[in-house]
Amino acid sequence: MTAPPDLDALFQRHATDLAGYLRRQLPCPHLAEDLCQEVFLRLGQHPQPGRLVESRAYLFRIARNLIIDHHRRHRSRPACQPLDETDLCLACPRACPERDTNRAQCRRALYAALETLPPRLRQALIWHRIEGLTQAEIGRRLGVSERMAGRYVAQAIAGCRKRLTDTPTRYGIF
Repeated sequence: MTAPPDLDALFQRHATDLAGYLRRQLPCPHLAEDLCQEVFLRLGQHPQPGRLVESRAYLFRIARNLIIDHHRRHRSRPACQPLDETDLCLACPRACPERDTNRAQCRRALYAALETLPPRLRQALIWHRIEGLTQAEIGRRLGVSERMAGRYVAQAIAGCRKRLTDTPTRYGIF
């Protein structure tokens, strides 16, 4: 369906001025272009657009009304919705089965790696990583120097790391 020639003539005559007016009134040039199109769509709904006495004034009045409508809509809703509100949370409060399974596999692999360590190294690592003891405290408990306790922890970490990287497919991880 083609527009009547009067509407085409009005577009040719006033579109540039109207688009400039809208760009000055709105923060976004793309929105201004969209509203300019909307002005002419609304003019097309007029029963006889070619018979308007003051067509330019009528076009700018439509544009002004569209700007007012845009600002009302913009004010009535927040600019952005905070996504961290608890009402908007879609996450299940229970852990997902894949994550639970992965954690269980990692624990089994770590326990198996710990079991391969000599008892003193294993104990030093557990005291250091789980109980948070210092090297000096570990050394006193094991009856060795602080420096030797540090070596035990380092050797235990290296042993676990080697075990975990040597057999990744056995435990279905990494």
